[in-house]
Amino acid sequence: MKQKVLYIIFILILALSLIAIFIIQIIPKNLTKSSLGVWWWDNRLDESYLDFAHDNNVTEIYYYTSSFSDKNVSFIEKANKYNIKVYWLAGKHEWIEDYDALDVKIKEYIDFQNTHNNLFAGIHFDIEPHQHPEFENRRNELLTLFVRLTYKIKQSYPKIFVEYDLPCWLDDIITYNDQSKKAYEHIFDNANRITLMSYRDSAEEIYNFAQDEIAYAIKTNRQIILGVNTNDSGDTTTFLEEGNQYMLNELSLLSNMIPKNFGIAIHHIASWVELASK
Repeated sequence: MKQKVLYIIFILILALSLIAIFIIQIIPKNLTKSSLGVWWWDNRLDESYLDFAHDNNVTEIYYYTSSFSDKNVSFIEKANKYNIKVYWLAGKHEWIEDYDALDVKIKEYIDFQNTHNNLFAGIHFDIEPHQHPEFENRRNELLTLFVRLTYKIKQSYPKIFVEYDLPCWLDDIITYNDQSKKAYEHIFDNANRITLMSYRDSAEEIYNFAQDEIAYAIKTNRQIILGVNTNDSGDTTTFLEEGNQYMLNELSLLSNMIPKNFGIAIHHIASWVELASK
């Protein structure tokens, strides 16, 4: 009887070991140790996309909506059941010159948060000054206005969790409030967190592309998320050609290169699902 029990235990251990080996082959080692976010630009997507996010260890979603409704509540509720946080994703370059319009949206967000149980975890702003049609001719002015916007939000709404998407080249020296520093340094100082659009197609290139911002984040004890792309946006800026498994392997390497409190995010859910289906 004793030998039979030991035999059964041995078989169970062997089976669990084989399962563990299989999982390691599917899910790159250490990738799940960091937070894993995904942009969610299309709020018409069905629940299969949320299932995909859960199955791929996503821990947070940046969910776009231009209005606040019961649909948002339902989505947040379903995501939270998967232990996925949901952040309100919003952004218009027009807000750089029209802070009042942005302030109206923030107040709508606050009203939503105050009247519902299933809440957004914070605000994820994708306000890209370089999308402004006059950016090349008014670069310093527009970047200064962008920096001013981040100071205003922090001053007006200090209790709201706010993060910004930033490209990895905002190193123009901007003077604001008698402080002269790089544009991204101003914005880092006014944010709870930064997500970098560090769009490159290997772990080493992603890290190198964002190395200045990484260094500043470490120096100032800030948290950043390194973003990667799955869109058709140019060979070196996307994982579209390399494929999903290659991307996951590179993200595993990247996860080992960055501090533990940093994270990774994938742009965006629809193109990632498409990439994974190939």
